[in-house]
Amino acid sequence: MNQVKVIAVCVLASFVMSGFLNPIGLISGPVADFFNISITVAVARFGYFTFGVFAGYIVSFCIFDYMRLKTVVVAGYLLIAASVGGLYAFPSAFALAAFLFVIGLFASVQVCAASTLVSWLWQGKPRQTMLIAQDAMFNGGGIVFTALTTWFLTANYHWASPYLLVAAITLVISVVALTTKIEEQRDAAVEEDIETRWNPGILAVGLSILLFMTSKISVFIWAPQFAEQMFDASVEQSGRLLTNIFIGAFTGSLIGTYVVSRVRIEFFLIGMLALGATGLWLMLGAEQLDHVLLAAYLVGGSIGATFNGYTAFGLSFVSTPTHKHVAYLLLAGGIGSAVAPWFSSQIVDSSGAVQSALYACLAIQAFVLFTVLLLALYMRRLVSYSSVES
Repeated sequence: MNQVKVIAVCVLASFVMSGFLNPIGLISGPVADFFNISITVAVARFGYFTFGVFAGYIVSFCIFDYMRLKTVVVAGYLLIAASVGGLYAFPSAFALAAFLFVIGLFASVQVCAASTLVSWLWQGKPRQTMLIAQDAMFNGGGIVFTALTTWFLTANYHWASPYLLVAAITLVISVVALTTKIEEQRDAAVEEDIETRWNPGILAVGLSILLFMTSKISVFIWAPQFAEQMFDASVEQSGRLLTNIFIGAFTGSLIGTYVVSRVRIEFFLIGMLALGATGLWLMLGAEQLDHVLLAAYLVGGSIGATFNGYTAFGLSFVSTPTHKHVAYLLLAGGIGSAVAPWFSSQIVDSSGAVQSALYACLAIQAFVLFTVLLLALYMRRLVSYSSVES
């Protein structure tokens, strides 16, 4: 039973992050109405959450040197729940920014804690499998929370109602973590003796993750708005579009959990990125809403297991991963997530068209695919060089 609870702590962090991040595209409109601001300003406000995520990954570089992982998990989830309560208790623009920042900060620390625990407990393909399973939980959360958010909004509930549900889940996880024996494989003193080695491979993977997450989060934010602007879709239809993306993502992550146990992680990433670029191209070229809804499955399938696939790919460049390697990769993704609302809003503001942001995402995905191809070649050279040396 303790092992089951450890696995739950490892994978549910992604579920919680999904609950806060993925409904942004749906609740931006109600937030704009609630605070009497434009939709682009409302989307940009959620940059406080994504910048909180970015700050959390910076904190993750050092927090585990001074605090035990279990303490961070229990206290962090309690603070997340308290911050969600603050969104209800203090309905002001300043409180919105402050509490979104705090939620993002502690949510990202939990993700780093979960991935660090995975890197301690598993090696090789089992590690890849567990990391992809985290993505499956993120995408499963996308299905659940998108559907629930659509229901809450159509029933005229408060815009933050989906977040209240996530807060309840964080309280449950906190209790689970509190009653779980988490054996830290390396205490702070031992880990300080392990040299954190860096090389061009893992550094370049971080840059690639940054670009990928900028594109990924921008798609989540603007895909519903694209359906409404181009096809006059209703809230239910735009919600269905986002749900289809996450159904595809969840299916892709489940398949990916099996595939990465059989093939090299770089081959998996190349296939997923190619699928994503194709799906986004078909979505932008669609002439009917039904075709957009179908293309959404491909877009989702491509991102289903890509982020943690990137994490596994980056860690494969170093022989002894430490929490600093994990934090670096998550920090790179956090930067991409943080700039996505601002970046995409600026494109929409300057062009006046939502599809312009999605075209920028397509260009980014094509470039990211190219970088992964180069990194795969670099990895092959490293393996060949190591074989010759041995």
